[in-house]
Amino acid sequence: MKQLIVILMVILVSGIYGTVQATPISSTDLWDISNGVVIDDTSGVLNYRSDFKSDIRDMFGGSYAVSEATNSLFKDYISPGMTGGSVPSGYTHFVEWHTTADVTVRSFILHAQNEGISRRAFNNFELFTGDGSGTWSSVYNSGTVSYDSFTEFAVNLAAPVVAQYFKMEFIQAPWSDPRAVGPRIRELDGFDTFLDGSTGSPSPVPEPATLLLLGIGLLGLAGGTRKKKKQ
Repeated sequence: MKQLIVILMVILVSGIYGTVQATPISSTDLWDISNGVVIDDTSGVLNYRSDFKSDIRDMFGGSYAVSEATNSLFKDYISPGMTGGSVPSGYTHFVEWHTTADVTVRSFILHAQNEGISRRAFNNFELFTGDGSGTWSSVYNSGTVSYDSFTEFAVNLAAPVVAQYFKMEFIQAPWSDPRAVGPRIRELDGFDTFLDGSTGSPSPVPEPATLLLLGIGLLGLAGGTRKKKKQ
């Protein structure tokens, strides 16, 4: 009995201090270029010159850009090149895309990378579905976010959405360098499973406080067992 309690306590402590983020079991990225995804529109990507420009397709699994291939960097300036003034804080960057047919999306993972919270960063992102005629409905809003360096935003949608047309907006964070403004997106993946790999309601993850209470209860049980043996 005592050994079993010790083992359970070790598992609980691991749960409290370890990561609780699951990775999708589904290997199919519904939004990958290789699956026929087409980019319909964008607010614009970095485009300084022919040898220093980005490609919006690279955030969907492509490798087309001549600089920083496999990443998509949104534009730094209002106009192409280095004209029009830097994109202001609060500016809405966006990308619109569609799949070959309706798909069911239950979760998505957004991979971002900035150079400090005031270089190539966003402070909010929002996912929309559309009807193909310009009408959009929000299905997820991140609220205010702050991140540094490589960051993965893994999101379970409140309910599955079935759509062919999608849009994501990124709100420009305040910046400190006019040459490194537009957010850098490394990858955007959509999945037909929730993050725990299921297609039903996502499995709840016990909160650390709940795990701690369970651990205290097991400690009490262990103490009671020792008292009975002494008596």
